[in-house]
Amino acid sequence: MSHWLDEEEQRNNPERKAAEKANLVNRKRQEVSDNYTQIAVRYNAFLEELYHLTERVNKLPAETRAAFGKIDGRSKDSHLGNHLNIFSSSRRISKTSFLKFLSFFSGTRYKNTRVAYIYVSSKPGLVDVEIKELLFLRISRKDDKSAIDPEKANQKLTHFISSVPVEMLDHNFALSLIDWFAFKCDSADCKAISYLKKMEV
Repeated sequence: MSHWLDEEEQRNNPERKAAEKANLVNRKRQEVSDNYTQIAVRYNAFLEELYHLTERVNKLPAETRAAFGKIDGRSKDSHLGNHLNIFSSSRRISKTSFLKFLSFFSGTRYKNTRVAYIYVSSKPGLVDVEIKELLFLRISRKDDKSAIDPEKANQKLTHFISSVPVEMLDHNFALSLIDWFAFKCDSADCKAISYLKKMEV
């Protein structure tokens, strides 16, 4: 029977921990690869549709896009090889403070960002979607300098991860996401976001 000291040294061996982590990553990478083989056609078709709609929105006249500017979409390499694609948009909101004791400040500005990370799940037939909506509060001073309020900076309005069947990712789902990125609807009223929230993991 081994001594407890030997057992603890073995359990806390950095090389063993690194090997276990590497094995876990390799197993998950293989699961993602196997899943991608099964869902590649549908998954890529959905991404193509989403990029196409994004391009259409970004070609609209600037005044039509005044609220949000542009929708950004890009792919990114990941250590799991999960075909990660990131879509995002943001808008700025200005409000003026009429409180006399805040006369040092000329007003407050908010930056509202929306981001979706879409990638192949390690579970068969599923796609993972991570949704983030953040609100950054900035204070405009009379000297034209800006500072983030440390107590209210980086507020998470919503943040969750969902696993959805690839079959659900169709044209209507893509349109609903575009509505969300273009700030045509609140998160609570967006069909795609509401569905994703129900499928939260």
